[in-house]
Amino acid sequence: MELITLAAAQVIAKLALDKFVESGASELGKSLTTQLSQKVMKLGTIVWEKIRGNATAVEVLKEAAQEKPEELQRLRNYLYFLWKNENSEFALEVKKLADEIHFELTQIEDNSNTTQINRDNARGWQTNVKGGTAYIGEIHQHNAPAPPQQ
Repeated sequence: MELITLAAAQVIAKLALDKFVESGASELGKSLTTQLSQKVMKLGTIVWEKIRGNATAVEVLKEAAQEKPEELQRLRNYLYFLWKNENSEFALEVKKLADEIHFELTQIEDNSNTTQINRDNARGWQTNVKGGTAYIGEIHQHNAPAPPQQ
């Protein structure tokens, strides 16, 4: 195995999510977008670079990528050992990517319409927050009838 496969990277990403995020690993297979696949591959490559000199670890990774439970447990034990010191550069790099993957997995796409009815010269603001960015829009009434004269 010269290069890491997506299946192997997914196994590594699931283990990293289990270790550092403690949720979201079950969501990984459901919505693997292109952008998310790139992050999973980046995470897998980082771990691959660390373990590829260890023939036993490489063999266990190959078997775990084929969803063999015993090998998956062996890989989990090995990677958790490598990540034991959560302040090491390697563990921090893996955790950062696991957090990014988890963030993307847990985003809910809001395709809803927003309707607001303003009367009698009222003004309204509508907001929509996506990915931590607030989109705020002021409502303008065009061709609205003039308010009644008193």
